[in-house]
Amino acid sequence: MEDIENFWEELKFEVGTIGQNYGDDKEKKTLIGAGNRKGRLLFIGDDPDLYQNEDLRVLPGTSGEFLIKLCDIEEITPEDYYITTLSKKNCKYCDLMEEDRKALKELLHMQIALINPEIIVALGLETAETLLNKEIKIQDERGKVINWIGSIKVIPTYDVNFVKKSRKESGKKSKVALDFWNDLKLAKEELLK
Repeated sequence: MEDIENFWEELKFEVGTIGQNYGDDKEKKTLIGAGNRKGRLLFIGDDPDLYQNEDLRVLPGTSGEFLIKLCDIEEITPEDYYITTLSKKNCKYCDLMEEDRKALKELLHMQIALINPEIIVALGLETAETLLNKEIKIQDERGKVINWIGSIKVIPTYDVNFVKKSRKESGKKSKVALDFWNDLKLAKEELLK
């Protein structure tokens, strides 16, 4: 157990060294993830608003609050999941230099190995393409369960902020919001197998 904790500290340290040559202090803050580190479900996104600290604290009106509320409604409990981002900083993955993205991708794989989830929900195109290591069309791949490394399954879906905006503009019957809801249900079904 102590070894695993040491790996987490090493991961946090390594992430903290990335991107120190640019960006403001806010962007440099390391946000490793939030939730249950032993969760069977791992949400990975590219939105720094998915969590504010490791205790699943989120700001009102953010994509993180929206995701957690939807999980609560679907009875996916905080014990079931962990949430992280590609950049693990207050910035988007695509805004980082190529060498930093490469290092963060390697660290993401280390984090996945530490958590050892059964299911990864890839929130958005950038996340899905980074994980699957290929270009995809999210509208074609979402809603599918893809066998990934080992016995881990990946479910690509839309970015939470995109879903939140779509729902705000088109209401609860938004196709994007309904698709996202169905993808959460699919993740829950996979957890129950």
